[in-house]
Amino acid sequence: MTTTRTPPPVSPPEQAIASAGSPIRVRLPVGGWQVGFRIKPDGRTVIEVTDQDESLTGLMTSTRLPITSIDAGWSGLTRDPAGGRHWWALAIGHVPADAGQPTVTFTRRTRHRPGAAPPDAVDGLWFAHDGLWVAAATGHHTLARLTARSATQVRRLRPVHLPQSGGSLVP
Repeated sequence: MTTTRTPPPVSPPEQAIASAGSPIRVRLPVGGWQVGFRIKPDGRTVIEVTDQDESLTGLMTSTRLPITSIDAGWSGLTRDPAGGRHWWALAIGHVPADAGQPTVTFTRRTRHRPGAAPPDAVDGLWFAHDGLWVAAATGHHTLARLTARSATQVRRLRPVHLPQSGGSLVP
């Protein structure tokens, strides 16, 4: 049986996006990546993901189509000034707005030996709004799993290699 751990909460942007007409950006606790949220004039939500250099890495717009997907996912390692290692994971996707709250978990792919305990899963859902979702977690993860209604999808996270000098911990 897989166990699920819930990491320390990251402030969800739902309240800010609902009340703010201007875009908001939230930095992940480690890795230096940012997730931006804004509402287009037609009322649809846009999510923009930028890397530690503020280059656009992922972009999604809400849709009225009943899509259930993991559109992109990344994982990486950063080091703090003392040399400590900090792993992180991030995934984004679509889920039908009427599907209810999706579940997104992160796991690490391992060679499963008979009788060995399966890897721990970390609950990472951070934001779900207008048919879009964002999940983030700290830890060494290689897979994202999305469950919405009766559909389940798994996607391998793309490893991100940060430059040694730029891989600092973000407070």
